[in-house]
Amino acid sequence: MRVPGESLNRGRPARPRVSSIAPGELVALADDEGNRYLVRAQGGAQKVKGVGILAGEKLVGLAWGARLEHGRKTLRLLKPSISDLTAGLARKAQIVLPKDTARILFECDVRAGARVVEAGIGSGALTSALAWAVAPTGRVHTYELRQDFADWGRRNLEESGLAQHVDITVGDVSKGVKERDVDAFILDMPTPWEAVAAAKQALRGDGHFCAYTPLVSQAEQTQRALREAGFFEIRTMELIERPWVIADYGSRPQHEILAHTAFLTFARKSA
Repeated sequence: MRVPGESLNRGRPARPRVSSIAPGELVALADDEGNRYLVRAQGGAQKVKGVGILAGEKLVGLAWGARLEHGRKTLRLLKPSISDLTAGLARKAQIVLPKDTARILFECDVRAGARVVEAGIGSGALTSALAWAVAPTGRVHTYELRQDFADWGRRNLEESGLAQHVDITVGDVSKGVKERDVDAFILDMPTPWEAVAAAKQALRGDGHFCAYTPLVSQAEQTQRALREAGFFEIRTMELIERPWVIADYGSRPQHEILAHTAFLTFARKSA
């Protein structure tokens, strides 16, 4: 429970109120179809997929929120949100999508100053969101079995400016981790039940556990392992996202919905 008068943003510095784009800043270009393209305000001609050739240095000094006419596109210049950063990642593996990422952050109470163990990094989308949430004083300790994924994820974190909040270890999280008294232990791996013992050892007395698994059989095995290890408040869910079209002539749900992506299994450690 929040203490009356206590800021919800305690520990997180206020975003500076800068009205124009500075040299080297990352810019999200938004078109009228809702697409986002990330480009850095520096250098010469840059090839931006979906936009074409753009002179990055010409963005310097332009106002945030301004419109830029480029070819047949009208682009708005936006300061990238965490949603923009994760959507714009160069992908080497399937990412954890925002509908699941947001629930993971919420259920595991990932906030400024938190210490989180994660496995594995993949393309770094969930890692980026975790790093964004724990900044500026927290830490994400990521374990990844494959060196190529570790390198790919590190490059994406560096590009988004979040790498300073993350430690990456190439190793098997199920064999144990060196971190102790962490606030959350979050797994995106095929066999999360094999890492439950490591999670119990690493978590603080009432720490949070989460496993992201595409198959219900994986969720079942994870729940069994959590019960045997003495975890409590064990539950599994899936999230369905259905956008709506709102128009003057009437409103309706879109024909395509974002249905099953994975099961989320949550639990709390019992001291």
